[in-house]
Amino acid sequence: MRIRVIALLLMMLSAVTTSAQQSDMAQQFEQELKTKNGDVTSIKCRFTQTREVSVLASAVVKGGQFYFQQGGNMLLRFEDGDYIKMTSEWFEMCTAGNTTKTKVASNPMLKNLSAILSACVVGDFEQIARGYSYAVEQSAKEWIVTLTPQRGKGAKIAKIAIHFDRANMSLNTLRMDERTGDYTMYSFMDKHFNVAIDSKLF
Repeated sequence: MRIRVIALLLMMLSAVTTSAQQSDMAQQFEQELKTKNGDVTSIKCRFTQTREVSVLASAVVKGGQFYFQQGGNMLLRFEDGDYIKMTSEWFEMCTAGNTTKTKVASNPMLKNLSAILSACVVGDFEQIARGYSYAVEQSAKEWIVTLTPQRGKGAKIAKIAIHFDRANMSLNTLRMDERTGDYTMYSFMDKHFNVAIDSKLF
């Protein structure tokens, strides 16, 4: 009986210690994110989208240019002419010449994605984690934040993994895993900050 009690106490102590360490790490991450992204008003960079769907034999990879302008304006312009455009109010997508436009507010998943992407760029951790449970890890070169939707939020999404470059806290990759096992991942490279971007793009 005594051994069981000691084992239980050790498990509880370990859980408390782990929780405290996770809290300290999250605070350190949040501070770095705010400090290094506080003056970012725009970003232009290359990106790749990797999409894996169970009905396809292999993942589909597409590249293009990414544009961000403070205020929540984002454009992923693919090399093949397709694009994904997001503003604070609208989500517009063009695939093979067919364009659809949806109000962001009418689609909770799009609203969450838009808010998370924008928050990642401007360094708003509170907005990134809103409505999600999260875990924060670090390596020599990256911070990794894993978001798990709380009940009733992001029904299609099982988890979102976000990787930040520790050198400047810019977004390296964002991967969304669906409950079906499919996933979509965006990787960003050759980043240029605070460059002039034509508002007409959005």
